[in-house]
Amino acid sequence: MKNLKVFNFKSIRSKLFAAFSTIILFVLVLGITTLIFNQNTNDKVKELNDEQLNSLVKAEKIALNMSQRTNLLRGFLLYEDETYKEEFQNGIEESIALENELLELDKSGKVQELIDQKIEWGTLTDQVYAEYEKGNKERALQIMETEVQPLSDELIQSFEQLAIEREEQMNQTGNDIVNASSTNGSISLIIMILAVILGILIAALLSRSMTKQLKTVMNRLKKMADGDLSDEDLQVESKDEIGQLVESTNDMSHHIKKLLGKIHSVSETVSAHSEELTQSANEVMKGTEKVSAAMEEIASGSENQANHASQMAENVTAFSTKLRESNEDSELTYDASKQVLDMTHDGRKLMNRSVNQMKSIYSIFDQSVDKVKDLDAQSSEISKLVTVIKDIADQTNLLALNAAIEAARAGEHGEGFAVVADEVRKLAVQVSDSVTEITTIVGSIQEGSSTVVQSLEEGYAEVEKGANEIQSMEETFETLRIAIDEIAASVGFVTNNLTEMTNSSQKMDASIEEIASVSEEAASGVQESAAASQQTNSTMQEVTASSEQLSQLAEELNGLVRQFKM
Repeated sequence: MKNLKVFNFKSIRSKLFAAFSTIILFVLVLGITTLIFNQNTNDKVKELNDEQLNSLVKAEKIALNMSQRTNLLRGFLLYEDETYKEEFQNGIEESIALENELLELDKSGKVQELIDQKIEWGTLTDQVYAEYEKGNKERALQIMETEVQPLSDELIQSFEQLAIEREEQMNQTGNDIVNASSTNGSISLIIMILAVILGILIAALLSRSMTKQLKTVMNRLKKMADGDLSDEDLQVESKDEIGQLVESTNDMSHHIKKLLGKIHSVSETVSAHSEELTQSANEVMKGTEKVSAAMEEIASGSENQANHASQMAENVTAFSTKLRESNEDSELTYDASKQVLDMTHDGRKLMNRSVNQMKSIYSIFDQSVDKVKDLDAQSSEISKLVTVIKDIADQTNLLALNAAIEAARAGEHGEGFAVVADEVRKLAVQVSDSVTEITTIVGSIQEGSSTVVQSLEEGYAEVEKGANEIQSMEETFETLRIAIDEIAASVGFVTNNLTEMTNSSQKMDASIEEIASVSEEAASGVQESAAASQQTNSTMQEVTASSEQLSQLAEELNGLVRQFKM
């Protein structure tokens, strides 16, 4: 249990909640990481498609438009064909539209400078046409050769260079996406491996720790129910309800040992005192027989009355002493019986507390099973989240396909982007595979939850068995209590008889004193003494019977105690 100190909470509910919250946290981290990566990938692909690719295409179209219009202007000047002029004028609207679109995509100073130069180039072409219309064809050709053509070549080259830069940016972005995909795949794999290992470890350790302690308690309760109390205290390995059950079991074992030891001691005392009481009763009976003989001798001859009265006084004195001793022993026995009875009541109360504790653990196990089932439902919700992630991956795959189509339209300048689009498509496939692995992990977690539910239900059954065993021990204590009640009643009866015998002995002593002091009342004294002797003899017979019954009950109590192995 030392390896579970991290989960050493004071309740089973908190321990299970902390363990499975850790697993869910790992799964959530994995899902959130995948979602963030997919979002970043989508943003970068959108940037490639909406900005960089379009910017590349627009730059190349502007360069192509300028090249075509420059050739049209040169052809018009050389061949004076109005068709060239019309085509040149038709290309102006397309050129303006391309310029505006390029500015919308890229508002950098470099693009603005190129557009300004292109406007300047357009102004020069207007001068060429104006000179031509004036009839200055040579001037128009001169402007064409010295200003329009060089500026056109420079702008075409600049726009082509801009397209090349956009292509390089697209390639760099594609490499960034591929590198991020590789990093995310490694992180996802590490998190998945940690989640699986942690889930298996927590499930194994929790189920092992709880079932191990419960089985230990059940085995100890079975031994106690069979009367074996010789084992050492159970080791308390946790502070939760199971640890409290272990402590209660140890306390109950200590109390039962102490109670049985006291019962054994008291039963031995009762047995010894009953034997002494029987012996004293026999001696008293012998004494009463001697008193009866003395009464006969007094009746047969008054001349020996004084001597017999003196002897009778000695016998009665000895008899009174024995009665007082027997009475004291009986009172001690009665007090000891009451102590044993009180301890039996305490033991029964402890049994009741143990039963209540078992019921509490019974209820907690029931709640724990419900909590683990709730965890299984939450795992199903995670499966739904994984389905959403898979849908996003499919959309990313579709977006990659669209990007590949756009790259194909872009021609040779879109080859680099086509490679990136293919990498994005592969990345979408990898995300889909990761989603499949996450689904497998969630399934493993659900299987682990089922295993924990099964372990808790086994512990649930063991706790119910323990409750039945404690109930059986409670019935055994009830039997002990009834036997001790009978012993206490018998001891009380014997005490009452001894009290009556003490009173009778006092009467006998008074009668003998009267016989010794007043010889003329010898006849009446002999009659009273004879009657007292008969009453004493009858009482002693009852004392002997009660003492034998007390000895038998003490033996039965010893037999019950010997059933337990201390």
